Amino acid sequence: MISVIIPTLFKVNRIYETLKELSECPFVDEIILIDNTDIKKDININKVKYIFEGLNKFVNPSWNKGVEISTNNELCILNDDIWFDWSIFGNIISHISEENGIIGMSSTNYTHPTVRDFKIEPILSNKKTSKGDRPFGYGCCFFINKKNWINIPEEMLIWAGDDFIFYYKNNLINYEISGIECFGGMSVTSDDEDLSRVFDPIKRNDMLIMKDIIRKGYVENYLIGTIWE
Repeated sequence: MISVIIPTLFKVNRIYETLKELSECPFVDEIILIDNTDIKKDININKVKYIFEGLNKFVNPSWNKGVEISTNNELCILNDDIWFDWSIFGNIISHISEENGIIGMSSTNYTHPTVRDFKIEPILSNKKTSKGDRPFGYGCCFFINKKNWINIPEEMLIWAGDDFIFYYKNNLINYEISGIECFGGMSVTSDDEDLSRVFDPIKRNDMLIMKDIIRKGYVENYLIGTIWE
């Protein structure tokens, strides 16, 4: 059974419908909803474990917390602005094993693919890293076995949490899911113009922290050839 972890600032109204749909999915055991606002909500939906933070703890620390309190080894880290046919969980759950790394979405899933040939395929190495390239939008929804989770450094708040897990030097192969039609908008909250004054300096600091982590040798250097190199 899957534990679904969703940090939220409740900027996406669709989240209530998503929670209801997930609660009805037979492959979902619990939904850990981490409310990073200062207004407590009355959430009375089956399977939902509502965590009220009272202030914004940001996404990466929320992921760490959700993983820590989850009761299943099969985890889904989900943005609050993404949804799809949740029955697909039934095709994914057997792959969420200790032998595999992260299993995340192909970027093509967000472009309303006309070909619905469901596949889970390994991401191959390239000249830059043994992990290959993380697909765009991969961190919006990904699956991982709890035993393979490495806590993201708490000072890294918004960006690069998925990169930390994806490129971590652990000899595990990561996988890409294709053939699913995903709806919504990627990073609706973190790209919100009203929040950019707060979020943009944090994002820049996150990347500086990641550069230091790479320098220390914990994560493969995927920043080669980017503006953050």
